[in-house]
Parts: sequence; C-alpha cells; structure tokens
Amino acid sequence: MKKFLLILLTVISLLFLCSCKNSSTVSPVATNKSTSSTFSIQFIDVGQGDSALVECDGHYMLIDGGDKLHGNKVYSVLEDKGIQHLDILAISHLHEDHIGVLIKALTYATKIDKVIANTDYRNNATFRELENELGTNEAQISIPSTGEKFKLGSAEVEVADVAAVDDNDALVLMITYGQTRFLFTGDIEYDAQKRLYERYNSITKDDEPYKIDLIKMPHHGSYEGSLYALMRTFMPDYAVISVGEGNQYGHPHKETLNMLDDPKSDYHPKVYRTDKDGDITVKSDGKELTFKTSK
Repeated sequence: MKKFLLILLTVISLLFLCSCKNSSTVSPVATNKSTSSTFSIQFIDVGQGDSALVECDGHYMLIDGGDKLHGNKVYSVLEDKGIQHLDILAISHLHEDHIGVLIKALTYATKIDKVIANTDYRNNATFRELENELGTNEAQISIPSTGEKFKLGSAEVEVADVAAVDDNDALVLMITYGQTRFLFTGDIEYDAQKRLYERYNSITKDDEPYKIDLIKMPHHGSYEGSLYALMRTFMPDYAVISVGEGNQYGHPHKETLNMLDDPKSDYHPKVYRTDKDGDITVKSDGKELTFKTSK
C-alpha cells in the first residue's frame, strides 16, 4: 500500500511540474504582441508650412496641416490611408501655414477624440473657420499644460512647452515610442527655445544631453541665437526641416545649415528637407529609425 501511495505521489508531482512548464510558455505569446506594434511619422510636403501624421498601433495624430493651397495634399494622405478617425489633432499655433489646410482635411477625418492647441484666440479668421468645422465633428479645442501627457497607442505624447505670448510661440510636443524620442517645435523662436532647453537641461545630470532621435526644426529652419543651445541639449541624430522650395523668407537660413554641418563640430545630424525630399516617412521599431522619401 505504501509503495502504491509513493508511486501515486510521484505521478502527481510529475503532472504538476509538466503543467507549470506548459503554463510558462504563455508569456512569450504575450511578448510577441509587441512585435506587431507599429510607429511611423509622415512629414507631409505642404510647401512653406508644417504638417505631420503620426501613427502608433493603428491610432493617429495629425500635427498641423499647412496652408489652404495644400488642402488637397493632406486630405489625400488621409483618404489614401482611409483615416477618418483621429485620436489627437494638435495645432501648434494659429498661423495660416499651419492650420489653413485643416478645414479641408477635416471634411474627411470626421471623428476626432481630442483637439489640443497653444491658444483659442477667436479673433483669427482661419481659426473661426476651423472651429466651425470642428463643431460639425463635435470636437472642442483645449489648451493643455506643460508636462501634460497623452497616450497614442503604445506611444506617449508629452506637452514640452505651450505658450501664446510671442507671435511664434507654439504647442511643443515630445513623442516617446520605446526608446526613441521625437520633438515637434512648431515655429518657436528665442524665448520659447530657451524655456525648452532650460527645462530639459534641469532633468538631466552632469550636463548630459536629454538625447532624442529626431527634431522637427523650429520655424522652417529659421536661425535664432538660442538654436545652438537647443540642439546641444537634445543632440538629435536626425533633423527634419519643413520648408517650401524657393520661399521668400530665405528658409532654411544659411546659419542654421552651417550649424548643422559645421566641419569643425563633432556633431552632424542627418538633415531631411521637404523641399528637396518631398514627403519624409520615418518608422521606429522602438530602438532604431528607418527613413523613406518621396523624391
């Protein structure tokens, strides 16, 4: 009898161990779901303006939209991808070359969960038109606080700065996906750039840079005396300049290009420009970036 009980206990123990071993195979399946995660940014060539479509895990955020002359371009991008639902619409500031096209685009993207902007100044005629269009989508504009965060799929969108005192102040966004970071700067100039690099310098220790992977260069490549400190704070590997070919403002400024490609410097980010490269699509696997251009 004792021998039988001993055999029975041994069999039960073996069955228990096998069960534990099989259950441990469940975790890699859950991990494999992360391999299906996707992240991309399409910097849309809208001439002398800004527009970028961010996608993460089937969720979408549109940042700005260029001017009215390029309304069909952004509309077509949304239509070609079948995107009628935006999780977030981000308006950096109320200049025509950033919001003019949105009125046309939003006739296709008819569902919007959240609209964020740096101001809700209603004396701007284009803004009033945009607000009317958003009203048909039952969307309301809100002004977030610096440091506020939003989810976009498995990515995180942080408000790095928000102001509307100076003419080119903007809603500045830091997007993090895995170990990769992307900074969208609108048209910010000296004061906002200074606020931005001072804030992120205070986060790091021992004067280490707050390393990011890509920056959308401020104000179409305009040069400010604060730009060097901004770039050295973030040390991006890639810089995207959204700019129109042969524009009347001389963008991007020679000082900016010289700084980015200074032969005496040890820092040389790879530069992409919409006037030369057309649409610029960058994808991230959470660690590394890959690029594709339309030109």
